[in-house]
Amino acid sequence: MFYHSLAGHYDLIFPLEQSKTAFLHREFSAVGARRVLDLACGTGTYALELARLGYEAWGTDLEPALVERAQKKAAAAGAAKFAVGDMREPDALGLVFGGLFCIGNSLAHLLEKNDLKMALAAMHRVLRSPGRAVLQIVNFDRILASGDTELPLIEREGLRFSRIYRPRGEECLLFDSVLEVTRKDKGTDRFENRITLRPIRRTELETLLLEAGFAKVRVYGDYNYGEYQSADSQATVAVAER
Repeated sequence: MFYHSLAGHYDLIFPLEQSKTAFLHREFSAVGARRVLDLACGTGTYALELARLGYEAWGTDLEPALVERAQKKAAAAGAAKFAVGDMREPDALGLVFGGLFCIGNSLAHLLEKNDLKMALAAMHRVLRSPGRAVLQIVNFDRILASGDTELPLIEREGLRFSRIYRPRGEECLLFDSVLEVTRKDKGTDRFENRITLRPIRRTELETLLLEAGFAKVRVYGDYNYGEYQSADSQATVAVAER
């Protein structure tokens, strides 16, 4: 329900970041990928940007409201295809891809280890060789060591979005978020949400990717190829090569 409420504000909260696009383009072009897949695509921002760069881009997400917005954006841009879909079942599209990506901490929504293993194995299956998967989550090593961790406040154009991670052991984390939107009549809509996530450590992600069949895994601390620092990096960005 929260993601349905978020859909209308998604692009304002999470605008396009050129560093992410450049990272994806560099990794996918290195293996000659032409068809790419965005799993848990949200409103399709990055799939559409890659389509603009010449890729045949596809995207799936579990939230129909987000997929609907992605499809409307694609219709206007004349590029990319989107469908409601589960990141554990990319095979459902019946296609093979040269590159795929699952970013924005989406993997942490898979609460059971077996679901994570299922998703990574499916990603391996739908990639041709050579192919690459780019996966990004927050740096849970840092958050598990630090305890309750508040993310930077997002404020723009009458919108405030606050988020805090609350670890509850090695395999459970509560994610509290509050979205406040000031309406034109100066009233304020407030949406509060709490969901459970599964914190995934860097070593676990690397191990499971290799177990899924990927030949090599590289890990960075950001989209600028910065060195991963368990105590300081904000993100865990993994590139898995098939």
